[in-house]
Amino acid sequence: MSRWKEILKGHCGTQAEKTESEERQEFEKFPDLSGDGKITRKDILIGRGVIDKDGEKKAEKSIEQIKKEILQEVMKEGGALGMKNLKSIASQDLLDKAISQLMQEGKLFEHKHGDFYTHTPK
Repeated sequence: MSRWKEILKGHCGTQAEKTESEERQEFEKFPDLSGDGKITRKDILIGRGVIDKDGEKKAEKSIEQIKKEILQEVMKEGGALGMKNLKSIASQDLLDKAISQLMQEGKLFEHKHGDFYTHTPK
């Protein structure tokens, strides 16, 4: 069969559709993130980070809030800590932005081994 006929068939809906059991098997591969024993839309939204486990919409933290939490965490740890301590604060992308801004402002410094300090590392 010509390639154009295959493409046309694919766009015309003439290919066999998945059976209900095939769709269910595909859907059941997704983990039960809500813990209710069923795979539902809620599990998908939790997996995407749209809502938390309780079904509440997750609020996006501002960069200023993230910066404040980073500085609080560094001070709590005695003025120095590694990146693993910060991972629970925000996504890696937002953490990188906040850390970059704090470093530009002179409020945070990075040691050559990757730790972060509130003072200039020696």
